[in-house]
Amino acid sequence: MFRATVLLLTGSLLFSQAQAQSGTAHNPLVGAWRISEIAETGKPPLTTPQPGLYIFTPKHYSFIRINGTKPLPDYPSNDKATDADKVAVFNALYLQSGTYSFKDNVLEVKVLVAKSAFAMAAPGNRFDVAVSGDTLTLTQKPNGPALKMVRVE
Repeated sequence: MFRATVLLLTGSLLFSQAQAQSGTAHNPLVGAWRISEIAETGKPPLTTPQPGLYIFTPKHYSFIRINGTKPLPDYPSNDKATDADKVAVFNALYLQSGTYSFKDNVLEVKVLVAKSAFAMAAPGNRFDVAVSGDTLTLTQKPNGPALKMVRVE
């Protein structure tokens, strides 16, 4: 009986440690999220945003979205695009990836790569986080936009 109890406790401890190390046991962010709404202060919510995908692993994140209400400009290839076409695409894209911490419903990101050097030089961003089922809302602190997302994976 003693041996069985020791084996059961050891197995439970190993399982708990594996879950804690994976970071997914208590981290509701892990997964892929599609942007479904963008709300900025003083503006009506954008309920049909252009595509955006936010991905969280246990330690890293990747944020990619097309800003605004219009799709990316269409051109046949990069070598045929005008400078104006390229600037329009650059201005429409929001791209960054890095590491993050998540505690007490606050997300802090450390940007490792982004489309602009100033974003990588910044100390990072903080977001209030609300998760309800398959819906995630990130509100950038202190007064940034609120992004509502739906889990896709």
